Amino acid sequence: MTEPKAADQVDIASNNVEKFDGQDETLENEQPHEKTEEALIKYRIEYVSNVSEKTASADGKGDVLDPREEPPVLEYVDVRFTDELSSFDTALMDRKSDHSFKEKSKGHCYIRILSPAVCEALRCVVDYFPGVDLSGHVIKVFEPYTIFVFYEKELNEYRERLKWEDDNGPPDVCPNRWAYKHIGIAQDFVRARTKTAVEKERKLHEQGLCTFDMLWLLFKPGAEVFMDYYLIGEYDPWIASWVSFDLMNGATRQYRISHWNMDADRDWVGPAQHDIEIDRFAGEKDIISLRTYPCEFLRFDPTVGEDDLKGIRQHFVDRGRRWYQMRRKRVCCAFDGFTTAFPRRPYTSLVMVDPIQYGIWLDGERTDLMQTVTHPSSPLKICSCEHCTEHIYKHAIKPRFSGYQQINPLVIEELTDDQYFLCDWKVESFLFKTRTWEFLHISGFEEPVFDKGLLERLVIKDSTKELIKNLTQMYVSKAPVESAQQQLGAIRLNSVHKQALKEVSSVAWSADFIKGKGEGLTFLLHGKPGVGKTYTAECIAQYTGRPLLSLTCSDIGVDPAVIEKKLLYWFNLAEVWGAIILVDEADIYMEQRQVQDVERNHLVAGFLRALEYFKGILFLTTNRVGTFDEAFISRIHIQIHYGDFEDADRERVWQTFFDKMEDEKEETMRIQQSAKDYIHRNIPPFATTPTKRLANEWHVAFQVAVALAEAQSNKDQKGRILIKSDHIRASAQMSRDFKDYLKALYKQNDSKRAAMLGNRYDAFGSKEEGKGKDKDKSGHDII
Repeated sequence: MTEPKAADQVDIASNNVEKFDGQDETLENEQPHEKTEEALIKYRIEYVSNVSEKTASADGKGDVLDPREEPPVLEYVDVRFTDELSSFDTALMDRKSDHSFKEKSKGHCYIRILSPAVCEALRCVVDYFPGVDLSGHVIKVFEPYTIFVFYEKELNEYRERLKWEDDNGPPDVCPNRWAYKHIGIAQDFVRARTKTAVEKERKLHEQGLCTFDMLWLLFKPGAEVFMDYYLIGEYDPWIASWVSFDLMNGATRQYRISHWNMDADRDWVGPAQHDIEIDRFAGEKDIISLRTYPCEFLRFDPTVGEDDLKGIRQHFVDRGRRWYQMRRKRVCCAFDGFTTAFPRRPYTSLVMVDPIQYGIWLDGERTDLMQTVTHPSSPLKICSCEHCTEHIYKHAIKPRFSGYQQINPLVIEELTDDQYFLCDWKVESFLFKTRTWEFLHISGFEEPVFDKGLLERLVIKDSTKELIKNLTQMYVSKAPVESAQQQLGAIRLNSVHKQALKEVSSVAWSADFIKGKGEGLTFLLHGKPGVGKTYTAECIAQYTGRPLLSLTCSDIGVDPAVIEKKLLYWFNLAEVWGAIILVDEADIYMEQRQVQDVERNHLVAGFLRALEYFKGILFLTTNRVGTFDEAFISRIHIQIHYGDFEDADRERVWQTFFDKMEDEKEETMRIQQSAKDYIHRNIPPFATTPTKRLANEWHVAFQVAVALAEAQSNKDQKGRILIKSDHIRASAQMSRDFKDYLKALYKQNDSKRAAMLGNRYDAFGSKEEGKGKDKDKSGHDII
């Protein structure tokens, strides 16, 4: 047990009931003699003040021993609380050991192990016990002396090896010559005070039950436990580190149990601590109903069979392996699961797992890792004689959990199954849909599936589609793929003096003479709303197998002082991840600069600077290309205009909706042929006059029609919901009415308004170009 906190800032006085007198100089040549068991146990009363903040301790009195004499085994310290000590002269107390105070209450008593042989025995057999400091020459153990209870078997085996006969025992000067006797005395002392209660509690454990007063007996330091971290009945593997509590009048009100598992920060994987408290409960309790309990008691769960026990452990081992491997290399994944923070939120989309970037940009908001879990230190080797070497130090146990801290996942390829079992479940992930960082549960990650055929459904000119495919595919193929070692960037000592051969650069050639400038690929997609500009970028991302980082002004901001910083943040992430960036509705950053608008000029200049040094694929979309600053013309590599759809194009768009519905909902929904016929018959009037319907409007119209069908729930003989022509007609009519309203309001359609304002010219390249008589201020026909 750890030292009680109540004694950290109190006045302490000692009343030595029995003292050990040093050896007289006249007896220097006298042979050492053994003492009785009673003489080897010292007793002391320690008074602790309830009110004063001053301290006065008599710890250590009588500890200077003559090595020729048999040392005392232990000192029992009876701790008592008093109200009188604050006014008492502690200096006088040091001189008058027979003074006593009126006892207020009994504190947390402890023993001090004084025998070097017993201290060395504990260091040789205890592989993990962080609640007790085993490194000193005197070891302090609080009641109920759990280290002796948990390591009774190991101490017995150690002691039996030292049961020497007089003729072949260790030399008289060996400090371990008293080990057999002293270990027995210490164990007898502990057994006399704990044996009955321990045996009774262990019988309850055999039934899967426990009591509060003996709850500590469940948690041997280093035991694997299941702990309900979030208090929702979701248990995960941990290591029980130690149990701390304060005894007052022989009882405690609360246990504090320290745990750790294998967590991570930006650079390392290692143990991270988490403490919980268990308050007093009455009577007996099912062990598996506790918030934390040893893994071995899972067998008492009636819902868990014998075969399930191995399967459950293997599940956590596999989960830990996956968690660790995801830390070794940044990876794009599909995710279908929940965030780990409460309230938990479901999320389904692409994510990027990158602990390093998370640590850089968010200052690593993970739990701090523990420096070490290796306890105790090695034996002090207080004797080097042949007997001790053969019977003691040859059998000394190695500290447990060595190699569990400061694990670099970029260097260490694999962990042990025991380490995997303890690995955490939280993964730092970037959510492309929301452009935020979150901790996601490891169970929701899957391999990403990119629909490369999605580009074939894009309704644009074949020549334009082929151009985009070739440019992006060529650019993506040149992007290097980093291994874990390359991410580490380490130069081995044996190669620092050698001239490394530089690899041929795979960066796309740039016509710019300034290195690092103009190495990206920038597309400008312009045209009226709803003709497929954003959809083009989405299709290219699927075709190239890259995630799409879709940004808006809410992500970049409009403050000239920070816009460049934010752009560099997003551009850096995209470069590291190989993501394609889409800046939708980029008008605000690209509008013409004006002398009188300094803030606008700063905004545009910041966007221009960031754009020049971006090394990835960037799509800019706009429906107001006429407002662009001319400086952007030289920064954009490919400009693509999206005009109006022809009848054949509109029919292809509708067919893609039909195909998608049949692929995804074939077993639950069916489009009646009459609905398809209605669309085909009415494409010219439905899509050309009086308003030209756009692809995104068709998408919305079809989605509304599906929702109407689901609401009415008319089904065929196979139980599939029917989408009828009435649903299409009703949806189309709602959209048409709204369009008619806007036209009546503005006295012209949206294309004419855009041309009048000089924002864009929708009739460019169409059959209708030149037919109109009305001209806008740029000399273009208004259609």
